[in-house]
Amino acid sequence: MSLKTKIILAAVAMVSWLKVNSQKLNIEVIQQGHSYSDSPYYDILEVNNEFWICGKYGTLKKYNISGALTNVSYPNQNLDIYKMDMLDEQTIIASGDKGTIYKHNIISNQWEVIKVKGYENACFYNLAVLTPEKIYVSGGNSKIAHSKKTVPEGFILESTDGGITWKKIYSNPFKMVWCVKKNQYNNQLYALMYTLNKTHLFNLNEGKWEKQEKIGNSIFHEIQFTSKTDYIATGGWIGKKGRVHFNDNKLVIDHSGLIWGRVANEKYELYPACNGQIILSDKNGNHQLFGKKLNKSFSIYEAVFTSENTAIAIGSARTLLKLTIEES
Repeated sequence: MSLKTKIILAAVAMVSWLKVNSQKLNIEVIQQGHSYSDSPYYDILEVNNEFWICGKYGTLKKYNISGALTNVSYPNQNLDIYKMDMLDEQTIIASGDKGTIYKHNIISNQWEVIKVKGYENACFYNLAVLTPEKIYVSGGNSKIAHSKKTVPEGFILESTDGGITWKKIYSNPFKMVWCVKKNQYNNQLYALMYTLNKTHLFNLNEGKWEKQEKIGNSIFHEIQFTSKTDYIATGGWIGKKGRVHFNDNKLVIDHSGLIWGRVANEKYELYPACNGQIILSDKNGNHQLFGKKLNKSFSIYEAVFTSENTAIAIGSARTLLKLTIEES
């Protein structure tokens, strides 16, 4: 290698290093509890410029950009709410513990509580809206969501009438179906299924679940699609390394613990992880780990952008964080 080539490569390396270190993530604690028994926040959904937050024991709150956090009045069953999504422009759907589904009409302020018969001891851990009529929930034994060791008894249910009635379209006693996800680029449904220290990606094809590929040798909790064929899956191990797997690339993040999910805008990506850790990416493959000392090793489960350079994140023990990306 010539001296000139070495100089060019060194210059490129220096530019790349400056680029990856040109952003800083400032983390401000808005709220947090003192122990794991304090109700965790599990999911966050933007609704008409406000942010709905759901969690354990039926926690349901609204947060606005001025910083106000208020309770949402609804027919609380005192059961965990794990996931929320928009069914259509005016309807929220949420999945919870003990076979419970909630629907809420934003315009009329009316609530509907649906109890799915036969799933009184199961948790609906995740949901995916394919169309306003066709919805899917995934989950398993309710004890799994409460950190108890048991057979997973994983399943996927389908509704074709907007969540009123449900039928089982997949089950496996030895798999946990952490995630069902719509690929918005081909309108296909996928699922992450975990068993025996490995996660596989499945696709629903003509009513049958077909194994697509092995994602990795750990829990992968979330998957998102960036094209008809490209995905980003997040996972790892609690207390150990985090993992972000792309179709053709595997990224390991030391000291992050399990990476619970991902949120992106046009400039940045945020990956919430364990022990108050959040990964910031500039979407060019440059990932930086930032953390905040919390009362305990609380996990950060979800984040959502509130502007190009600001976001909020939620996690264990009523943890609510305000995130600000500062550019040098």
